[in-house]
Amino acid sequence: MKIYASAVEWQSWAVLGRHLRVHLRKWHTALLPPVAEPLVMLTAFGLGLGRQMQGVAWNGRTLDYLTYLAPGILAYTAFMTAFFQALFTAYIRMHFQKSWEGQLTTQVRLEHVIWGEALWASTMATAYAFMVCVVMAAFGAAGWLTLHWEWLPFTLPILFVAALAFACVGLLFTAMLPSMDHMSLPFFLVILPIGFASDTYFPLPDLPGLTQVAQINPLFQLCHGLRALLLDGVWSGRLAAAMALCLAMMLLLIPLDMRKLRRRVFGD
Repeated sequence: MKIYASAVEWQSWAVLGRHLRVHLRKWHTALLPPVAEPLVMLTAFGLGLGRQMQGVAWNGRTLDYLTYLAPGILAYTAFMTAFFQALFTAYIRMHFQKSWEGQLTTQVRLEHVIWGEALWASTMATAYAFMVCVVMAAFGAAGWLTLHWEWLPFTLPILFVAALAFACVGLLFTAMLPSMDHMSLPFFLVILPIGFASDTYFPLPDLPGLTQVAQINPLFQLCHGLRALLLDGVWSGRLAAAMALCLAMMLLLIPLDMRKLRRRVFGD
């Protein structure tokens, strides 16, 4: 239980604060991706591709594609940002910048460094999700998107928890990959399978076995839960399922991350 309790100790939050201070020094350049990406995605796919489609069947009714896509982009942003922050950025700090070595010369222990990286990844994912919400609100103000806007702020704490679980997956690859040359492997092994089996961009076809496998995909449950919340204003069991899957991932992966990263850093 000690490794889980380390998440709330001041050293873990000190690591998070350090990453935040470094990030704020370049906020003017770091602000562009979280704004530009959802703007391009919702415009190109939601408005551009959506006008070439008759509509998307979801939950017994037909939606225009932009309305269907927006909650999925919100969930996918949290997933992608957390995973890549815990993979690329953490790996660079560990291997090239030697930031971990410097932190470990202080009162910070390795479990605090790892929790700090996970918390930072989920914080960045939530910040990116917030920017997606801003872009979605702009689309709503233009009359292109209609959602239950009163529930939009409640998605952020949900996405923070989900992003923390996705960060644990990214840290596992940080511990396992031998070099930067292997960074494409998680993309094909994790990002593509989880992303395309999640109802993010289109409803999954009703194929034997596919629906059953998708039930254990936390991103699939998260997309469905956010759509029910933002389109129908309903707190569905999908969100509870997504949170349960994410908590299970954290319980299983945090000890594994700690063990493998200790071996990677200290050679134990």
